[in-house]
Amino acid sequence: MIIDIHYHLIPVITEETATRFVEHVSRAAQIAGKNIAPEAIMTKALETWADPTGERLIALMDDAGIDLTVICMVDDAGVPRLTSERIQKANRIVGEVARRYPNRVMALAGVDPRRPEAPDMLRHCFEEFGVKGLKYHPDYGYDPSGPESYRLLEVLAENKGILLTHTGPLMPPSRCKFADPRLLADLAVDFPELKVIAAHMGAVDWRSWANLASHQPNLYGDLAMWDAYAFGHYELFCRELRDIIDYAGRDKVLFGTDNPLFNIVEPTRNWIKLLKELPTNAPQGITFTQEEVAAILGNNAAALLGLA
Repeated sequence: MIIDIHYHLIPVITEETATRFVEHVSRAAQIAGKNIAPEAIMTKALETWADPTGERLIALMDDAGIDLTVICMVDDAGVPRLTSERIQKANRIVGEVARRYPNRVMALAGVDPRRPEAPDMLRHCFEEFGVKGLKYHPDYGYDPSGPESYRLLEVLAENKGILLTHTGPLMPPSRCKFADPRLLADLAVDFPELKVIAAHMGAVDWRSWANLASHQPNLYGDLAMWDAYAFGHYELFCRELRDIIDYAGRDKVLFGTDNPLFNIVEPTRNWIKLLKELPTNAPQGITFTQEEVAAILGNNAAALLGLA
């Protein structure tokens, strides 16, 4: 089984929204050694990212050989036009897509804890939209272990949901201090049953994440955004992944894509193929087993999600 634990469903795409993400895709292309003009990325984004029904998601999954995808919505209370009503409409859509494809899709709501009504919003998402958890982007300006967040995490824990939270530095206007993996340390103390996925494993700060994950049984991390280094700096990627597994444990690393963004740079099927071939293609002195690859591609996520 192959499970993508990190996919952004985008119901509607505008030039303003696409522009915010083109620079991230352009940076990934540069790291991967791909010469893709920003204008070409923008055109492709406007043509392919909007997916209000999930049909494009399923087509991408079929093309890549992915069995199940966890889709998410993201909320940023610092953007005036993103009212709570608009965010709840978007959360309803991700819930509807998951219900439309119950054997292939699970949904996480996006709720910014800085909203006064955030706990009620998340309760509604569980009760009415059927979501399975929550997506955070704390680099928008909030502490994932702060008082505002704890109000929301209490609702999440009550509903036995999972938390997927961004970790690792991003370019401005991201407030990177709030994306430090070490800010997740208190969650294991105050919400010991809560399953937390550190998106990107902190990226270049992965050691901070791995140190925590090796001690906290319910802290995981995903490989979203690591594909750029896998294609552009293969030996570096293999060295880092080997160390990550050895430090944090094989069962803590999950496959993720951050799609549909980075499928523009390299088709997801090639990302999966690269991982599957690690046991035979890894550089001299670095070894991976088939069991480790199978765990990363799906077995670990299946266990976390409670799938048979």
